[in-house]
Amino acid sequence: MLRHACCLFTVVMVAAAAEPPSAEGTIDSETFLYDQKGGILHYQGNVQLRYPGAFDLDCADLEIRLQSGGSKLDRIIASTNVVMTMVQAPTTNAANLLLKPGATNRAYAALAVYNGTNNTVTLTGSPQFGQPWVEAAEGSFKADVITFDRANDRFMGTGNFRMIVKPGALPKGGPLAPRLRRCARRVREG
Repeated sequence: MLRHACCLFTVVMVAAAAEPPSAEGTIDSETFLYDQKGGILHYQGNVQLRYPGAFDLDCADLEIRLQSGGSKLDRIIASTNVVMTMVQAPTTNAANLLLKPGATNRAYAALAVYNGTNNTVTLTGSPQFGQPWVEAAEGSFKADVITFDRANDRFMGTGNFRMIVKPGALPKGGPLAPRLRRCARRVREG
């Protein structure tokens, strides 16, 4: 059973990060239950998942559900005061303004659900603002629901979306910078 649980842990760690593990990962909690027949791993109380250099997760409750057969992920459900810290993997998407390669990004939510079928992470609720939010060195955004489509490297905010872009986040001379200056001039002149 321990060997099976270790294999499942490896599957979870790979699903949690964009890249295969290069360091040892850990999950700590106050209690742990592995329902082998139901394919459920359940961690409760001060849950801390650590995947050095790629992904950290803190929450009060973490449930990992496996598809029948027990070797593929169905869902990972993190709830209550969810804080995810991610190191952004290199990307070829130059339009990605908030998530620079190698940057540390943090997401806050009441509930985070990873769907293994469509490779998405959905964030809802937060204790501080009522909405989940994502913050990075370049700025932050929040919405009623935030969905990260991992397969297509896309974020989507649905309902009451708000983005804050910090000064200096936009590249000087980039396509957005001149437009922002012209718009600001028109507002002052108008």
